[in-house]
Amino acid sequence: MSFMWSPATTLTLSTMVTSTMMALSSTNWMFLWASMELNLLSFIPILMSSKSNHETEGSIKYFLAQAMGSALLLTSSVMMWSPYSILPKAMPVILMMSILLKLGSAPCHFWYPSVMSSISWISCTILSSWQKLAPLSILVFFTGQMSKSIVPLMAGLNALLGGVMGMNQSQLRAIMAYSSIGHLGWMMSFMFMDKPMMSMLYFTVYCSLIIPLFMLLNLLNLKTSKQLSKTSMISPTMQLSISIMLISLAGLPPMTGFMPKMLAIMMLTSYNTPLIIILILGSLMNLFFYLNIIINMMMNNQNMNCSLKKDMKNMPALIIMSSVTSMGLAPMVML
Repeated sequence: MSFMWSPATTLTLSTMVTSTMMALSSTNWMFLWASMELNLLSFIPILMSSKSNHETEGSIKYFLAQAMGSALLLTSSVMMWSPYSILPKAMPVILMMSILLKLGSAPCHFWYPSVMSSISWISCTILSSWQKLAPLSILVFFTGQMSKSIVPLMAGLNALLGGVMGMNQSQLRAIMAYSSIGHLGWMMSFMFMDKPMMSMLYFTVYCSLIIPLFMLLNLLNLKTSKQLSKTSMISPTMQLSISIMLISLAGLPPMTGFMPKMLAIMMLTSYNTPLIIILILGSLMNLFFYLNIIINMMMNNQNMNCSLKKDMKNMPALIIMSSVTSMGLAPMVML
């Protein structure tokens, strides 16, 4: 699906970027809440850009989930500093759950795969990268005040749930949604060790992998893993690029995605060994459905119609080159 550019789109994107920057630079909870509400309202028109029933349904689900998270965020943040709070010890937990709900993290992930399955690849790219920046930054700096037993529990839950649920999916968008939940578990492992910049480094590496991948999938207009087999009829280079990015997302050495996972394992050895085992199990399950996609992509070539090559013969080389550059950090693993 093509993304229609217009002055309204420019205004919407600029508002979305500005609101995220406002949220990152806010100094109080009220200003933070207002910034995230502005970010929510600016992203809804992007979700509904194609005016299809599926995207309308996804935008409504996204709005309801984010509105619930905003209500919990505002209520808990106000009650935390109120001298008349009913449950003062429960307010930080409710605040953390509101941030997890906005982030699409387990156990508040119920809306995220459903919304990802209903919207376009362009909207999926923004939702999985830019829209996670503000709530992830809040969570990174807020977990230092939480109990040390809650953060590793959330990290392990994200890793296992992202792996188990991802193996039961055939839709590419749903697979990428559960993959994102699994990667959140690794980011939270750095939060458990009070390494906020390492969490943001992992997020940056993750975005550098999914953005060119999602752009290619949008260009090909693919929805299921079986449809990926047509890429060999278009360009073997494209098939190789998609396979490399999927393997890198799985975290196999010496790809880019292995570097932050290796750092997490090395640092966690002196903190929490059981968490390492849980994270590795979740990563192995992610590797299973990534390899399943790659094998299906390579084995089903003979069933595809060769006329597809005519439709996509003018594939822009820039997209393929950007996907290959996602391996640019791989040599750092060997240092």
